[in-house]
Amino acid sequence: MTHLTTVSESTQGESNQEELIQEVSPSDVEKCLDACKEQFNQILSGILAEKNQEAHKVEKSIFKELMKLGLLLLNLFFANHNQGDYGETLKTSKGIARRGRTSEKSYFSVFGKLKVKRYLYSIGDGSFAALDIALNLPKRCYSYFLSELVNFLDIKGAYLEGSKFLEKFFGLKVSVSALERISSESSVKYEDYYDVKNNLPRPEKKADFTVVGFDGKGVPVIKKEAAKIQGRQGKGEKRQKKKEALVGVKYNVNGRIRSAEEVATNLVYPERKEENDKSKSPKKGETIRYIASVEQPKKKVMEEIKEQIKGEKFIINPLVCVMDGAPYLWKIFKDIYKEIKNKVLILDIIHVLEYIWLIAHAKHKEGSDESKE
Repeated sequence: MTHLTTVSESTQGESNQEELIQEVSPSDVEKCLDACKEQFNQILSGILAEKNQEAHKVEKSIFKELMKLGLLLLNLFFANHNQGDYGETLKTSKGIARRGRTSEKSYFSVFGKLKVKRYLYSIGDGSFAALDIALNLPKRCYSYFLSELVNFLDIKGAYLEGSKFLEKFFGLKVSVSALERISSESSVKYEDYYDVKNNLPRPEKKADFTVVGFDGKGVPVIKKEAAKIQGRQGKGEKRQKKKEALVGVKYNVNGRIRSAEEVATNLVYPERKEENDKSKSPKKGETIRYIASVEQPKKKVMEEIKEQIKGEKFIINPLVCVMDGAPYLWKIFKDIYKEIKNKVLILDIIHVLEYIWLIAHAKHKEGSDESKE
């Protein structure tokens, strides 16, 4: 989301990062071009020179050199914007802004760290960098692409593991506290994004069915939460190392008639699917919205998904809900969506399949044709 960024906003919270940022300041375009060409030629020369080297070692070397080239190319990109000089004055919604001094902004990309020098424009008592707005630069130093990668790693594993991954494969030293900060701030931006999106005019519904789904997922707890776990459990109690998050989804999809045999075959023998026959491919969902929360009650997640279908009329086609077999989810769904009379609740076949496999493997060897049949 593009917005005006004042100097105080853009530098707040970055002072402790300054000593970590390398001094790679964009100069003129020609110098940056020469640096890119030199690095590229070094990569070519290195490849041609490595005749008897092991392939995986050459592959790793190429990747490292390409990371360096990426940083130089990014440097060239910023240099080509003339430090955000858009003239002596700029017309804004608040009046005429005047160009002032230049200021450096730290930018931590997936290729490494650099500094972006840009002109500040002042209007009244405030000032802003027009280049920050034009290029949608982040408020902090961490690029949005790096933040996206960090958030993906944080979802899949612990912060420490994400930090180790970035250092091992990208040569990036991002502290655990920085990963925590990026994730926490991204969650706030997520809410802002959907607050704006939900107030925009809704597109005309084209798909046949509106589908909602809910599923509980175990989330490993962090250290301060683990400290609250009891050291000794009572009779029948289990050692709890996870907290359950409820994941909700809403999407629209066109219907397609399939036999039970066809569905079962696709699940058990996915290799038999006719990949070239598009008429037999699953329909893709449209206008997809996901919500997942550990902090919010399950009812709140269901209510937020319900907001996504507000105003829809389920007269001809029903609202479809797909869930796992947890009785509590079915109970609160029927309560929250009770005013929607035309609805169909479906037990998610993937969850059912897990138990059917257990039965099959109790009698037949795992992976055998007999168990699949």
